[in-house]
Amino acid sequence: MYAAADLDQLRAWGRVALYLPGWERYSIWGWDGREGSLFAQLWRNTDDRDAEPSIWITTLTGWPAVREPEVLAEWVSSATGCRLPDVLLAMAAHAPGSLSGHLRELAV
Repeated sequence: MYAAADLDQLRAWGRVALYLPGWERYSIWGWDGREGSLFAQLWRNTDDRDAEPSIWITTLTGWPAVREPEVLAEWVSSATGCRLPDVLLAMAAHAPGSLSGHLRELAV
């Protein structure tokens, strides 16, 4: 499990890089304080970074609010077709403290 303080740190950061293979150039994930939910904005590496994300997982596009990073990882996996362990490791790469370790453990 991860410490609540690490989720608070992610909330303070707002957004972090998501280096998911094939999607790593511009994609991000993090906390949307206005919506009170985690989110992901995903662009394929071949997409125009000035365009809207190819996939935008947020309450603003009809996804339910989510506070559990592992649930967001499942949704990113489903939406992109990427393997769940790859998504978890990509999210862990820029997650704070024990949250990073928690996501890495789930990827095994």
